[in-house]
Amino acid sequence: METSVQIAIISASASIIVASLTFILNKRAQRAHELRQRKLIHFQELLSAISDLAVDGIDKDEANQKFAHTVNTIVLVAPQSVIQVLMAFHDEVKFTNSNFTKEKHDRLLKELILAIRQNLDLPYKDDPETFDFHLIGSKS
Repeated sequence: METSVQIAIISASASIIVASLTFILNKRAQRAHELRQRKLIHFQELLSAISDLAVDGIDKDEANQKFAHTVNTIVLVAPQSVIQVLMAFHDEVKFTNSNFTKEKHDRLLKELILAIRQNLDLPYKDDPETFDFHLIGSKS
């Protein structure tokens, strides 16, 4: 086979490989972006449900149903690390917990928020020692 034919075959093959790789990497990035967006929506719903539980004057049965639905949906998109912190938070705040303390609640809420922020791959790092957070709720 002539050299020019071999070069043409190699060039065509390289072009196909590069195009295929580009397509695969773009699809992977697109899927990662879509998952990140889906997680963000679910995490926003979770924080809204937690906030509703903390606000006086809101129907607690409805707030509990929203919280349960949101938590049960989160397990579809969140990693195990977030789910473990979420379950620890739930175990602390459920109404049957007679050992409930505000300090433990705040610590677990802080851990949950930090786990969520880490899972969202934000472009900055949080310092767990100085991170301060509390829910802000309002009646609608």
